[in-house]
Amino acid sequence: MEFSLRIRARNNAYTRITTRLAATLAFTAVASGLLAGGTAQAYEVESGSFAFSGDAGEYISAGQSYSYTDGEGSQDGMTVQGYTSNGVGTGVGVFVNGAGGDTWSLHMEAPWGPSQPLVPGTYTGAKANPAPGEPRIELRGNGRDCLAEGSFTIRSVEFGPYGYVKALDASFEQHCPGATESVRGEVRLTNPEPPAETVLGLQVAADGVADRTTGKAVVHGTVTCNSPVTVQSYGTVSQTVEGVTVRGSYRTEVACVPGDPTPWTAQATPTGTVPFQRGEASVIARTTGTDPFYGHTITGDYSGLIQLDKK
Repeated sequence: MEFSLRIRARNNAYTRITTRLAATLAFTAVASGLLAGGTAQAYEVESGSFAFSGDAGEYISAGQSYSYTDGEGSQDGMTVQGYTSNGVGTGVGVFVNGAGGDTWSLHMEAPWGPSQPLVPGTYTGAKANPAPGEPRIELRGNGRDCLAEGSFTIRSVEFGPYGYVKALDASFEQHCPGATESVRGEVRLTNPEPPAETVLGLQVAADGVADRTTGKAVVHGTVTCNSPVTVQSYGTVSQTVEGVTVRGSYRTEVACVPGDPTPWTAQATPTGTVPFQRGEASVIARTTGTDPFYGHTITGDYSGLIQLDKK
């Protein structure tokens, strides 16, 4: 199994999404279980280290020691994702894909409750399946897991937008229920400054066409963006013709690229038997897509008047 998203240098900060994404997200979904808040996308760290060892007979580690690094020239892979609630970073998940075939996940979350942030400090009484008010700790992998109990210390953590994890320095200790043997470890990672959120702009041109043959309203405009993204541009054109409201909707796909506004043209088909006519009409429109880095929905809106000319 390989991890899918790599954060590049700051002069090319957007992710390269590969065909390995499906495997990463599938592993993440299984490994993370039920989360107290939303889950951000997972990003391969720019540099990091993850190491742990278990007492003799400890189940998760099989009494062994493990150490992984991610960075220039490393064959190991480390991926991190943030957990959020109402925009607050509440926890982190770290996923390791060792060069030798090992797969591990570590989850550390603030006490389960309304938007409790994960901040520096020591969290005791943590569990893999926490009750309200309890923090979460869970190291699992290589086919082994249990309803762990333990503690962790966050020495430092820094979140960016939408659960992006810029930095983490933490240690942890856990044991399986009823066991005296423990596993202990540390994780450190850093990522570049998070890219800006993709912002969309939508304009509808003041002039349009009332097609005399089809009765449709032909409208056009532009979409702007600060990163490449394919969006849906759609809206409703309304016009009053001799006391009758004529209304029609349109939708078109636009491959927006940064720089000059990207043009689009669409046709709104009237819902009734009365065609669009020359004269004033109103447009309510929206463009929507998915942020190519953070993965959330982005929108741009427009409302205004246009003049339809007969053609």
